[in-house]
Amino acid sequence: MKTTPWLVVGAGAIGLLWTCKLKKLGFNVHLVYRKEDPSNTLTLDESLAGAEDIPTLSEYKIKRFKASQLKTTYDKVLLCTKAYDLVDAYHSVAQHISDTANIACLCNGLGVQDRLQQTIKPTQTLWAGTTSEGALKIAPNKVKHTGLGDTYFGPWRPEDTDKTFPIPDLTVANIHQRLIEKLAVNAIINPITAIYGIQNGDILHSDYETLFKTATAELATFFTQSDFSLLEYSKHLNADNLINRISTVAQLTRLNRSSMHEDLRLKRQTENEFISGYLVEQSNNTLPIQAALYQAIAHPEQREEIKKKLLNTV
Repeated sequence: MKTTPWLVVGAGAIGLLWTCKLKKLGFNVHLVYRKEDPSNTLTLDESLAGAEDIPTLSEYKIKRFKASQLKTTYDKVLLCTKAYDLVDAYHSVAQHISDTANIACLCNGLGVQDRLQQTIKPTQTLWAGTTSEGALKIAPNKVKHTGLGDTYFGPWRPEDTDKTFPIPDLTVANIHQRLIEKLAVNAIINPITAIYGIQNGDILHSDYETLFKTATAELATFFTQSDFSLLEYSKHLNADNLINRISTVAQLTRLNRSSMHEDLRLKRQTENEFISGYLVEQSNNTLPIQAALYQAIAHPEQREEIKKKLLNTV
């Protein structure tokens, strides 16, 4: 499998990190970028927080292209984009993907995987992925590994469970469960930190404690007692489980700003549609706090009013 190159689409922080990781695993990698040319040498800084005085730098030679410059056909593709760009990213390289290719994706949220599955060829295999690793893009050709974590991929369709992923050690059978667990964390931390302009750890402070616990209890009821289409993968997420899970992430990343916080601050498009938006769409109007958080992100003109209501009425 290592004789043919991986095609990584997306030269953001996660795309650069995984290009370096794949090179480290012995694969050839071709990287597709959209705007800033990352050059043919990537630098990975693996000096984690607290060890900045001992830089651990590695350089990796790659081939990089714009989508329009591709000439090779690929049987291994990793899409590393924001959720709202995922399907377009596939379309941009589709003519260069083999009919039986393994197509993996790493993005936040849920809902977009179904859209991608409906877009690719029936003979291609979709591997949905999730990661808890942290990365920060320092320059077009330099990425810093900011947090250790786990990455998992699993077949999106039940009929593909007998297929083999090009990196078997990263495969799990319960990828839907893993994605829902991450969605639950993102649905609390991301919108609350974004609309109040706070760091992740601040949601545990007394000012936001009631909102945090009430919003989490609302999600727990939905995940354990509702008509949620993925209930078989979410029914273990009761209130205690979710509070412990989200509190742990908030504490471990207490000084970080969530991706949605940064997107809102920099006036960029958010993944709101695939986090709170997905849950609200699935819930049949049983998630009023998630609905309010979704509206606060989606409609800036309503944000201040919703922020006050959330703190005063929960």
